[in-house]
Amino acid sequence: MDQRSLRRLVRCSSLLPPLLAIIVVAAGPPRADGARPVTRVATLVPFVAEALARVPGAAVVVASVRSSSVAPPLSGVLDLGSPHAPNLEILTASKPDLVVGDAAMHATMTAALAQGGARVVLVDTGSVEGTFAGLEEVGRLVGAADEMTRAVAESRAGISAARLARPVATLPLFGAPGSFLVITGRTWLGDLLRELGFRNVAETATGKERHPGYVTLSDELVAGYQPSLVLVVAHGDREAIRTALLRRAQEAGPWQGLRDAPLGVHVLDPTRFAANPGLALTDAARTLSGLAQPAAGAP
Repeated sequence: MDQRSLRRLVRCSSLLPPLLAIIVVAAGPPRADGARPVTRVATLVPFVAEALARVPGAAVVVASVRSSSVAPPLSGVLDLGSPHAPNLEILTASKPDLVVGDAAMHATMTAALAQGGARVVLVDTGSVEGTFAGLEEVGRLVGAADEMTRAVAESRAGISAARLARPVATLPLFGAPGSFLVITGRTWLGDLLRELGFRNVAETATGKERHPGYVTLSDELVAGYQPSLVLVVAHGDREAIRTALLRRAQEAGPWQGLRDAPLGVHVLDPTRFAANPGLALTDAARTLSGLAQPAAGAP
């Protein structure tokens, strides 16, 4: 598959959420040991390294990006830096058999990722089912299909158990110094909220997007929202961002509705919510449902 066709496939698939995109690119000449399970893995998707750690012996993670700008590198693993701009020289030097990337973020980089003859698999990280399907494919490629399938089944069951008894009107935000973005249903967190039975009041929001699925929060948008619960994923100092949001909500105008949300404004732990947590989506689901229980359990 050439690069133009690959980009077209990813772009078209994005119109059909939730996306279940698993794109495998076999690059370079056939391997002499092609029958042997892949063992050396480099990942540009942080949750893949965490998932493979749950099936010890199936693969060796030789290089990985960090889950956030403040996260330390994994011990004993070459540090590839940010998922948005991974260090390709270090990636090549790690001599991976398999490179795992994000279908939306890394589709244009497949040739560079395949340097040295590595196989490249691009997974959908923007939806719950896409995440699980991607992990199952990685498990199959490293010879741990059964183990990974069991781990995924446990996570799916955990999400189902955390589902709300009734919908809660929720506004999920991404907060950075000086700006707030609404998190739509076209993101992993938006999709998880939908799976759990939350009613994301910004589900179909449109406007200026800095990143796919994250829309700039304007006065016009916020005026139409009446959330019971406000969730904030913070990029930076959590308390400073919460204070900035509440200060904005104290002013007369459309932002006042956020201040009056019955279940309050909650800044989520960035170690769990800054990026898709993979198998730990179960833990994220429990946290979210816990914040909604007073309303969800009301008669």
